[in-house]
Amino acid sequence: MLGKINWGWVCKWGLVALVFYVMCVLKLHGYDRYPTPSHGEELLYGWSGIHLVETGVPVSWSTLEYPKKNKFAEGIFGEKDGLNMGATLWKPWLDEPPVYSWMVGQVAHSYGDDRMKVIPPSHSRIPSVFASLAVTALVFAVGYSFFGYGIGLLSMTFYGLSPILVFGSRLSVPENMIALGVVLMLWLSKYYEKSPKIWYAILGGVMSAVLGLMKPTGYFLAPLLMFVAIKKRRWLDSGIILALTLIGVGLFVMYGNSLDPVLFRKIVEIQGGRYAGWTGLGYVLVSPAFDIFNTFDGWYIFGLLFALFFSMRKVTTKEMSLLVLFFFYWLIIATISGTEQDLLPWYRYPLFPMIAIFGALGIAYTFKRPSFALVTLFVGLMLSGRYMVANEFRPTTPPNVYRVLYFLFLLPSLIEMAWGVKWMKYITRMVLAVVLILGIYYNARYVYSVFEFRCESKICAFGPSTKYSEMKLPLLWRFLIPGDSTDMLTTKRPWF
Repeated sequence: MLGKINWGWVCKWGLVALVFYVMCVLKLHGYDRYPTPSHGEELLYGWSGIHLVETGVPVSWSTLEYPKKNKFAEGIFGEKDGLNMGATLWKPWLDEPPVYSWMVGQVAHSYGDDRMKVIPPSHSRIPSVFASLAVTALVFAVGYSFFGYGIGLLSMTFYGLSPILVFGSRLSVPENMIALGVVLMLWLSKYYEKSPKIWYAILGGVMSAVLGLMKPTGYFLAPLLMFVAIKKRRWLDSGIILALTLIGVGLFVMYGNSLDPVLFRKIVEIQGGRYAGWTGLGYVLVSPAFDIFNTFDGWYIFGLLFALFFSMRKVTTKEMSLLVLFFFYWLIIATISGTEQDLLPWYRYPLFPMIAIFGALGIAYTFKRPSFALVTLFVGLMLSGRYMVANEFRPTTPPNVYRVLYFLFLLPSLIEMAWGVKWMKYITRMVLAVVLILGIYYNARYVYSVFEFRCESKICAFGPSTKYSEMKLPLLWRFLIPGDSTDMLTTKRPWF
């Protein structure tokens, strides 16, 4: 019986299952503590949702101009020494459609949260963080079906280890649901182009309608899917997508008018009149972030650079053409839907799975063509995690040690470039493998223990946890947590 087992198949897919499990634990462990709680963008949906579930009318804070008669409450909500936020709450709150708020509200209500206090992120983030686990699997599916097993595995690893991609996927915002819809339809589009079926149009139309009822940005999925259908001259399919999306728009209008038609029209006009322009594109390219603050994440920058690199080369495969189409289309959406020159990084979240896939392609490309230029970028960006695991009590690499090691990492590619010594390419690839392993370790350590690194010897508020946020990696967790802290001035720094 054992002789009939295909051990190659078992090992191949067992490795996929193991990597997926590790990425899921990294995503879940401490998801309620970092990003930090009492985040206003999350509370928009948490408060709105729990009021909607328990009272039938959404109530939340807003930066928009609501009439004074709609003021519901004002002050500091939450515990003085715990989770709290100062805000003015409005009733009815009509900044966004109801579906995502309702999902978060259902979770908060099931945990018995007080709707007049800060909703704990351990509860409000459950829809987003579990959606991101599905995205993790889909990133592998896209990488595998488009470019092969190795790219699929690398893509999933990239998505699960890039700090910006991980922390962004934890925040309780509807863009994480939109990211799930976008990557799902990207995967299915490959099979639709090979053999068009009407179910693609039905699923795509329903998806666009539902995502739009979470946030109007979701409706923008429809034109992309209609284009895919029109390319195949499937006019009926395109019409189905449009019709189902318009039903979703109609439901949103009915919802707003049922609560306050005058206020609803005013809010829609304000939301639709925000400044948009090409300077917003500059923010996407030069402001890496998952929150309202810039975050240096070399992996994210590496993936974004290769997204632009592969997009600007001659596209030779249908799979790459689809990936480039979805990436650039959503780059346009992120630029025109967010306020011009406002960071608002959650508008970029649907790009994140594709950045991970491009990052995996970039790693493979660098290994195949280890030129001096590519090695320079690879070594510098893949090791960005070494800086993240440092804080006031944990020193980073001494500058001269880093400079010498960095030069040594580049030396084989320089020799090959100068004198054409072919065997130096093999040495360069060995260097790249070491750098990649170190990069994986540093990023895994940071993602797993970010709260401990960022809040060491500081007061950082956090709320109740769940069994999901307390998950640990068996055995490996001891290698990912900080050891005893040191003194930056008197203790010897680590060798690297």
